[in-house]
Amino acid sequence: MRNFTLLALTALTLSGCDADIPATDYFPLHAGVRWEYKVTENLTDRVNERRFSIENRGTAQLKGRYADEPVSIRHTSDGTDYYILQDDTGSYRIARRTMIEYDPRYEEEEVRILPNYKDLDLGRNWSAVTRPYALHSLPSYAVEEPGGKMVNMEFEITALDDTVTVPAGTFAGCIRVVGKAKINLYADPKIGYQDVKLTQTEWYAPGVGLVKLVRDEPLDLDIFKGGTISFELVSFDP
Repeated sequence: MRNFTLLALTALTLSGCDADIPATDYFPLHAGVRWEYKVTENLTDRVNERRFSIENRGTAQLKGRYADEPVSIRHTSDGTDYYILQDDTGSYRIARRTMIEYDPRYEEEEVRILPNYKDLDLGRNWSAVTRPYALHSLPSYAVEEPGGKMVNMEFEITALDDTVTVPAGTFAGCIRVVGKAKINLYADPKIGYQDVKLTQTEWYAPGVGLVKLVRDEPLDLDIFKGGTISFELVSFDP
């Protein structure tokens, strides 16, 4: 079963930059395409800023059930390879491989990233397993880190024609995808368990892909802290 962030014709600077990537493609897998993002971690107890890049590495030769499937590799600046299956139903993450792993580690279920172009309708929804990214415990407390908890997130296409401005420029005709989930944490002996809402908003530009992503995990307790993590496109090299 296929379920599930990570990434045009533009209004300004990048319009018509690569004829090989059609305007109907919101998740390009063409070999050599590269994206660079500014990542801002605006957490309750600290603020960090860094750069993060993604590069398409061409097709993958896998074995087993994916031996004859159209699978591509996306390599990230943290040294992780993501294996993406793209067919006439959409784009899916099927495996990943870190720098210390020799073989790909397959997902238990294919993680949907986006439906196929023909199915990009307002209100279209799907679900995917994710984990918290901003939630964390303070070093002074010996508790289980929230980042290790897997939760089911419900995604929905909430707009088909957004205009988004990021450091790379202004992008028109963007699809907005909103994901929502809840995680239950043991706050402290007085409060007990508490539900924390996780919200992820993604914008995909036609012919470019992911131009902006915001993950919001608000929490400010004695043991656990949260915050917002955002990705904004800085450059796009087709």
